Amino acid sequence: VRKQWYQRRVRGHSQTHSSCFQNIYLAGKSITEKAVNRIVNGDTILIFKKSQLILHILLEAKAQNKEFKVVVVDSRPDLSGVSSCERLTAAGIPCSYVYINSSTYIMKKVTKVMLAADALLANGYVLGPVGTAMMGLIANTYNKPVIVCCETYKFCERVQTDSILYNELADPDSMLKTLNAEESPVAGWRESPNTRLVNLVYDTTPPALVSIVITEIAELPCSSAPVVLRRGAVKM
Repeated sequence: VRKQWYQRRVRGHSQTHSSCFQNIYLAGKSITEKAVNRIVNGDTILIFKKSQLILHILLEAKAQNKEFKVVVVDSRPDLSGVSSCERLTAAGIPCSYVYINSSTYIMKKVTKVMLAADALLANGYVLGPVGTAMMGLIANTYNKPVIVCCETYKFCERVQTDSILYNELADPDSMLKTLNAEESPVAGWRESPNTRLVNLVYDTTPPALVSIVITEIAELPCSSAPVVLRRGAVKM
Protein backbone atom coordinates (compact mmCIF):
# COMPACT_ATOMS: atom_id res chain seq x y z
CA VAL A 1 0.00 0.00 0.00
CA ARG A 2 2.79 2.42 0.88
CA LYS A 3 4.52 1.62 -2.41
CA GLN A 4 1.37 2.36 -4.40
CA TRP A 5 0.84 5.59 -2.47
CA TYR A 6 4.44 6.64 -3.18
CA GLN A 7 4.06 5.83 -6.90
CA ARG A 8 0.89 7.94 -7.09
CA ARG A 9 2.68 10.83 -5.38
CA VAL A 10 5.61 10.62 -7.81
CA ARG A 11 3.25 10.42 -10.77
CA GLY A 12 1.33 13.44 -9.51
CA HIS A 13 4.51 15.50 -9.02
CA SER A 14 5.68 14.52 -12.51
CA GLN A 15 2.39 15.65 -14.06
CA THR A 16 2.50 18.93 -12.12
CA HIS A 17 6.07 19.60 -13.25
CA SER A 18 5.13 18.85 -16.86
CA SER A 19 2.14 21.21 -16.65
CA CYS A 20 4.26 24.01 -15.18
CA PHE A 21 6.88 23.47 -17.90
CA GLN A 22 4.24 23.79 -20.63
CA ASN A 23 2.51 26.78 -19.06
CA ILE A 24 5.63 28.80 -18.32
CA TYR A 25 8.64 27.83 -20.41
CA LEU A 26 6.95 26.67 -23.61
CA ALA A 27 4.45 29.54 -23.44
CA GLY A 28 7.27 32.06 -23.22
CA LYS A 29 9.08 30.42 -26.09
CA SER A 30 5.98 30.51 -28.30
CA ILE A 31 5.27 34.14 -27.45
CA THR A 32 8.89 35.03 -28.23
CA GLU A 33 8.64 33.50 -31.70
CA LYS A 34 5.47 35.44 -32.47
CA ALA A 35 6.69 38.74 -31.02
CA VAL A 36 10.04 38.62 -32.84
CA ASN A 37 8.15 38.56 -36.13
CA ARG A 38 6.64 41.90 -35.15
CA ILE A 39 10.09 43.51 -34.97
CA VAL A 40 11.52 44.83 -38.24
CA ASN A 41 14.78 46.52 -39.12
CA GLY A 42 14.81 50.19 -38.17
CA ASP A 43 12.32 49.84 -35.34
CA THR A 44 12.56 51.91 -32.18
CA ILE A 45 10.84 49.90 -29.47
CA LEU A 46 9.75 51.34 -26.15
CA ILE A 47 9.65 49.05 -23.12
CA PHE A 48 8.69 49.84 -19.55
CA LYS A 49 10.84 48.90 -16.56
CA LYS A 50 11.90 45.23 -16.51
CA SER A 51 10.24 42.11 -17.84
CA GLN A 52 12.09 38.85 -18.41
CA LEU A 53 9.73 37.96 -21.27
CA ILE A 54 10.22 41.27 -23.08
CA LEU A 55 13.99 41.07 -22.60
CA HIS A 56 14.02 37.55 -24.02
CA ILE A 57 12.08 38.73 -27.07
CA LEU A 58 14.48 41.59 -27.76
CA LEU A 59 17.57 39.43 -27.23
CA GLU A 60 16.16 36.79 -29.59
CA ALA A 61 15.47 39.47 -32.22
CA LYS A 62 19.08 40.62 -31.90
CA ALA A 63 20.26 37.00 -32.26
CA GLN A 64 18.38 36.93 -35.57
CA ASN A 65 20.46 39.93 -36.72
CA LYS A 66 17.60 42.40 -36.67
CA GLU A 67 18.68 46.02 -36.38
CA PHE A 68 16.59 48.06 -33.97
CA LYS A 69 16.83 50.46 -31.05
CA VAL A 70 15.21 50.30 -27.63
CA VAL A 71 13.95 53.02 -25.34
CA VAL A 72 13.77 51.92 -21.70
CA VAL A 73 11.30 53.96 -19.65
CA ASP A 74 11.82 53.67 -15.92
CA SER A 75 10.22 54.98 -12.74
CA ARG A 76 10.98 55.17 -9.07
CA PRO A 77 11.28 53.79 -6.52
CA ASP A 78 12.77 50.48 -7.72
CA LEU A 79 14.34 51.73 -11.00
CA SER A 80 14.30 48.19 -12.38
CA GLY A 81 14.74 49.55 -15.90
CA VAL A 82 18.43 50.05 -15.15
CA SER A 83 18.89 46.28 -15.20
CA SER A 84 17.01 46.05 -18.51
CA CYS A 85 19.23 48.69 -20.07
CA GLU A 86 22.39 46.94 -18.85
CA ARG A 87 21.35 43.58 -20.30
CA LEU A 88 20.34 45.00 -23.66
CA THR A 89 23.43 47.14 -24.13
CA ALA A 90 25.62 44.19 -23.14
CA ALA A 91 24.04 42.29 -26.05
CA GLY A 92 24.89 45.12 -28.45
CA ILE A 93 21.41 46.66 -28.68
CA PRO A 94 21.43 50.50 -28.78
CA CYS A 95 19.39 51.78 -25.83
CA SER A 96 18.10 55.07 -24.50
CA TYR A 97 17.14 55.36 -20.86
CA VAL A 98 14.56 57.90 -19.69
CA TYR A 99 12.36 58.49 -16.68
CA ILE A 100 8.62 58.16 -17.02
CA ASN A 101 8.11 61.94 -16.93
CA SER A 102 10.05 62.19 -20.23
CA SER A 103 7.95 59.58 -22.04
CA THR A 104 5.78 62.17 -23.81
CA TYR A 105 8.87 63.56 -25.51
CA ILE A 106 10.50 60.26 -26.43
CA MET A 107 7.25 58.70 -27.70
CA LYS A 108 7.53 60.78 -30.89
CA LYS A 109 10.60 58.76 -31.90
CA VAL A 110 9.12 55.35 -31.12
CA THR A 111 7.65 52.98 -33.72
CA LYS A 112 6.00 50.51 -31.33
CA VAL A 113 5.52 49.85 -27.62
CA MET A 114 6.02 46.40 -26.11
CA LEU A 115 4.65 45.83 -22.62
CA ALA A 116 4.39 42.86 -20.30
CA ALA A 117 1.35 42.00 -18.20
CA ASP A 118 1.07 40.60 -14.71
CA ALA A 119 -2.49 39.57 -15.52
CA LEU A 120 -5.15 39.97 -18.18
CA LEU A 121 -8.53 40.42 -16.52
CA ALA A 122 -11.82 38.98 -17.76
CA ASN A 123 -13.05 42.39 -18.91
CA GLY A 124 -9.96 42.89 -21.07
CA TYR A 125 -8.09 45.25 -18.75
CA VAL A 126 -4.35 44.68 -18.47
CA LEU A 127 -2.87 44.52 -14.98
CA GLY A 128 0.75 45.63 -15.01
CA PRO A 129 3.39 47.50 -13.02
CA VAL A 130 2.22 50.95 -12.00
CA GLY A 131 2.93 53.26 -14.92
CA THR A 132 1.90 50.77 -17.61
CA ALA A 133 -1.42 52.53 -18.17
CA MET A 134 0.39 55.82 -18.64
CA MET A 135 2.59 54.24 -21.34
CA GLY A 136 -0.50 52.91 -23.10
CA LEU A 137 -2.28 56.27 -22.92
CA ILE A 138 0.68 58.25 -24.28
CA ALA A 139 1.27 55.70 -27.05
CA ASN A 140 -2.40 55.89 -28.02
CA THR A 141 -2.20 59.68 -28.13
CA TYR A 142 0.70 59.47 -30.59
CA ASN A 143 -0.93 56.63 -32.58
CA LYS A 144 1.77 54.12 -31.68
CA PRO A 145 0.87 50.41 -31.58
CA VAL A 146 0.86 48.89 -28.11
CA ILE A 147 1.78 45.20 -28.04
CA VAL A 148 1.18 43.33 -24.79
CA CYS A 149 2.89 39.97 -24.26
CA CYS A 150 1.10 37.71 -21.79
CA GLU A 151 0.97 33.98 -21.14
CA THR A 152 -2.53 32.51 -20.87
CA TYR A 153 -1.90 31.23 -17.35
CA LYS A 154 -1.96 34.90 -16.34
CA PHE A 155 -5.54 35.31 -17.62
CA CYS A 156 -7.75 36.00 -14.63
CA GLU A 157 -11.49 35.86 -14.01
CA ARG A 158 -11.33 39.00 -11.89
CA VAL A 159 -13.11 42.07 -13.27
CA GLN A 160 -11.54 45.43 -12.48
CA THR A 161 -11.58 48.84 -14.13
CA ASP A 162 -9.29 50.82 -11.84
CA SER A 163 -6.33 50.33 -9.52
CA ILE A 164 -7.77 52.10 -6.48
CA LEU A 165 -10.43 49.73 -5.13
CA TYR A 166 -8.08 46.74 -5.28
CA ASN A 167 -4.29 46.89 -5.40
CA GLU A 168 -1.14 45.92 -3.56
CA LEU A 169 0.91 48.33 -1.50
CA ALA A 170 4.69 48.17 -1.42
CA ASP A 171 6.92 49.46 1.35
CA PRO A 172 6.25 53.23 1.62
CA ASP A 173 9.75 53.87 2.96
CA SER A 174 11.21 52.81 -0.40
CA MET A 175 9.78 56.05 -1.80
CA LEU A 176 12.12 58.02 0.45
CA LYS A 177 15.27 56.96 -1.40
CA THR A 178 17.11 59.77 -3.18
CA LEU A 179 19.82 59.48 -5.81
CA ASN A 180 22.28 61.68 -3.95
CA ALA A 181 21.69 59.99 -0.57
CA GLU A 182 20.25 63.17 0.91
CA GLU A 183 17.36 62.99 3.33
CA SER A 184 13.95 63.05 1.68
CA PRO A 185 11.74 66.09 2.41
CA VAL A 186 9.03 63.71 3.66
CA ALA A 187 11.34 61.50 5.73
CA GLY A 188 9.34 62.25 8.86
CA TRP A 189 5.98 61.39 7.37
CA ARG A 190 5.13 58.94 10.16
CA GLU A 191 5.13 61.78 12.69
CA SER A 192 2.65 63.80 10.61
CA PRO A 193 -0.99 62.74 11.18
CA ASN A 194 -2.04 64.28 7.86
CA THR A 195 0.59 62.62 5.67
CA ARG A 196 0.48 59.13 4.18
CA LEU A 197 2.75 57.62 1.54
CA VAL A 198 0.99 55.27 -0.89
CA ASN A 199 3.30 53.07 -2.95
CA LEU A 200 1.04 51.29 -5.44
CA VAL A 201 2.34 48.17 -7.17
CA TYR A 202 -0.07 47.75 -10.10
CA ASP A 203 -2.34 49.70 -12.39
CA THR A 204 -4.93 48.70 -14.99
CA THR A 205 -4.76 49.59 -18.68
CA PRO A 206 -8.08 49.80 -20.59
CA PRO A 207 -8.39 47.45 -23.58
CA ALA A 208 -8.98 50.43 -25.88
CA LEU A 209 -5.32 51.39 -25.43
CA VAL A 210 -3.96 47.96 -26.41
CA SER A 211 -3.48 47.10 -30.07
CA ILE A 212 -2.93 43.37 -29.63
CA VAL A 213 -2.10 40.75 -27.01
CA ILE A 214 0.43 38.10 -28.00
CA THR A 215 -0.12 34.78 -26.24
CA GLU A 216 1.17 31.26 -26.86
CA ILE A 217 -2.22 30.44 -28.43
CA ALA A 218 -2.47 33.29 -30.92
CA GLU A 219 -2.36 37.04 -31.30
CA LEU A 220 -5.63 38.20 -29.78
CA PRO A 221 -7.54 41.34 -28.87
CA CYS A 222 -8.13 42.00 -25.18
CA SER A 223 -11.80 41.19 -25.66
CA SER A 224 -10.86 37.52 -26.22
CA ALA A 225 -9.89 37.05 -22.56
CA PRO A 226 -13.26 35.45 -21.58
CA VAL A 227 -12.99 33.02 -24.51
CA VAL A 228 -9.52 31.91 -23.40
CA LEU A 229 -10.74 31.54 -19.83
CA ARG A 230 -13.67 29.36 -20.94
CA ARG A 231 -11.32 27.30 -23.08
CA GLY A 232 -9.09 26.71 -20.07
CA ALA A 233 -12.08 25.75 -17.91
CA VAL A 234 -13.23 23.18 -20.49
CA LYS A 235 -9.74 21.65 -20.56
CA MET A 236 -9.76 21.31 -16.78
